[in-house]
Amino acid sequence: MRATRRALILLAMLAGGAVLTFILNRPAEVPLAPAPEPVAALSLPAARPASEATAGLAHRPAASQQTAAPASAAPRVGSEGYGPHIERALAGNDPAKSWEAVKWLWKCASNVQLRSHFEALRDQGVAQERMTQRMIAADADARRCQTVTAQHQALLAELAAQAMRGGVPEAASAYAHAASAADLSAAQRQEVAEAMRRDAHVGDEMSLVNAATSNAAWGLSDAERLTFLLAYGMLDPYAGDIAVQHMLTLNTLKLAAPPTQQQLAAARQAAQQIVDRVRAGKPS
Repeated sequence: MRATRRALILLAMLAGGAVLTFILNRPAEVPLAPAPEPVAALSLPAARPASEATAGLAHRPAASQQTAAPASAAPRVGSEGYGPHIERALAGNDPAKSWEAVKWLWKCASNVQLRSHFEALRDQGVAQERMTQRMIAADADARRCQTVTAQHQALLAELAAQAMRGGVPEAASAYAHAASAADLSAAQRQEVAEAMRRDAHVGDEMSLVNAATSNAAWGLSDAERLTFLLAYGMLDPYAGDIAVQHMLTLNTLKLAAPPTQQQLAAARQAAQQIVDRVRAGKPS
């Protein structure tokens, strides 16, 4: 699954596309940001104005957590499709189920495009059997997506916020991608930025690349974002170095200025600290 996302992210970048959040798609030491004063649980707004069908839904604040929420058993999705399960995830405020709902919304938003990519690759002779299997899986998802409406898609930011507050890796980046920093207060932006930092410093690869490419308006500094990008390149043995060079060349991070050799050296040292912590925590 993760290898597939890496491949898709790299394909998007090499094709000249922007890095996806959900994709899927490294200087002397830069000191880690000190832990801020605890931010009270906030009711973050949805990414876009809700339609009449969703405008009355209350935003449910939840206590911030520093550890990832335990995984919940994935619900069995039948002919009812994803729609009812997304609604139950929102009402239940279970971080793991909220995150599952976010991934369903992503699947449904990208289903047609991904299926087309798999078919094009198969027709070009690339891993034909595997691409056929993925086309079949995409067709099955398309049927489950038939009950997912625009009103469900408008819930993505709120669902991501629920997962973020439960400590689910990548959820903060998903929220930052779905919402606009300009619509939030400074305290709300700080909550999101701290969650992105938390996930990135844990060494989650997708959180690293998403934090690196996050909009500067969220408050992560250029030095931090460069560090996270380099750490991603060090941790990903397949596409990391290629992706990092490509993104630096295109200034995907939208840095204020190209990094100097001194800044790159400092970012590499800080990135190595993240990598060392990750590897020290893994069994040999």
